[in-house]
Amino acid sequence: MLTLVTSNPAKYAPFKQDLDRLRICIERPHAPLPELQSLSFAENLAAKARAAAAMFGRPVLVDDAGVVLEEYAPFPGPLTSTVIKSLGIPGLQRLLAGASNRARMECHLGCWMDERLRSWNGQIEGRIDFTHRPRDGRMILSDLFVPDEQAEHGRLAHRARALASLKGAAFELHLQAAQASAPQIIPCPAATGYECPFCAEFDQDGPSIFQEMMGDRLVSRIVYEDEHFIVMPPLGEFMEGGLLVLTRAHVLSLAHVEDALLGHLERLLKAIGGAVQKRWGVAPLVFEHGPAPQWGKGVCCVDHAHLNVFPAVVQVYPHLAERMSFPIGALSELSQLRHAEFGYLLVQENDGTRLAYDGKDVPTQLVRRIICDAIGLPERWHWRDYPGASELVATFNAVNGQIHL
Repeated sequence: MLTLVTSNPAKYAPFKQDLDRLRICIERPHAPLPELQSLSFAENLAAKARAAAAMFGRPVLVDDAGVVLEEYAPFPGPLTSTVIKSLGIPGLQRLLAGASNRARMECHLGCWMDERLRSWNGQIEGRIDFTHRPRDGRMILSDLFVPDEQAEHGRLAHRARALASLKGAAFELHLQAAQASAPQIIPCPAATGYECPFCAEFDQDGPSIFQEMMGDRLVSRIVYEDEHFIVMPPLGEFMEGGLLVLTRAHVLSLAHVEDALLGHLERLLKAIGGAVQKRWGVAPLVFEHGPAPQWGKGVCCVDHAHLNVFPAVVQVYPHLAERMSFPIGALSELSQLRHAEFGYLLVQENDGTRLAYDGKDVPTQLVRRIICDAIGLPERWHWRDYPGASELVATFNAVNGQIHL
């Protein structure tokens, strides 16, 4: 997980749910972090983030917050606590006598990575009101700040907005900060008494689940194959037109496919999309659940890399909006997900937009459930409950020989 280093964890207690969603934990620094006497949040953040990264031995998040007085901007900014200790509230009141009481509260989050500072911020406009009373017999500057707009977190809205700003980059930060190292290709593990059903089916090495379920109805379900990839309708075909795109070699996920083959996969997926659209009139929905390298999804057969392709007009992203996401353009960018510490869900919507989502604690067959619910067939999401033999045969007959690179 990413770590947010702060000497005052209590100020983030109201945001526990947000931090959990972003997979961020809070830790205190092992020693005081540097506090530059600077009016620049960027300079302060860079110094703190660099020191914290050295302290923890990895990139971590740090924060800095303060009030900026409109009359004296950018003062006091990062020096807020120092100024209040020096002037006290009466001194601040004298400073603003006859001047504008407009101000804003700012929160800045930063991370030192690749020898540079990455930062996100949030702010809220308001005013300084000296009629406010101290809490617990003491007064801090934030007690005097009255925001123009009352937000869910009140005077903490600047922190909420900083975290919201971070959200779009959180998954990327996790990927960049991950320390895992995995091989490019992960072979099928040799477990006693067990073999990958996909591998067994491809190699025709003994009986397969496909043969057990289909019997003599279909000798092979492969509709396209080349040296690297195989295309075939899945078991549990809940609607006609569903296809799997699998690696011929046993690979953990498509993120672990050799870089040189991802361009070939792109062309193959385009050819499949063309065949599906020609037959069913729909640009297909495509998805993959890529497991974390150190965990997998439970058993070897599920961990054999494969894309799911279905001619279903269903928007998946509203169901995954609360998860961290990471935009994927070309499939060649999948290699960035090799060390996703929580695994990932890759979804290509009907319009071609691709996003990779945080895969932590993904319920089994989640995207299949979403699709089945949307098309009014919720009872068909699990392949064992609905084998879909008739739909499988119909898809095979419709697509076999129709995919051309």
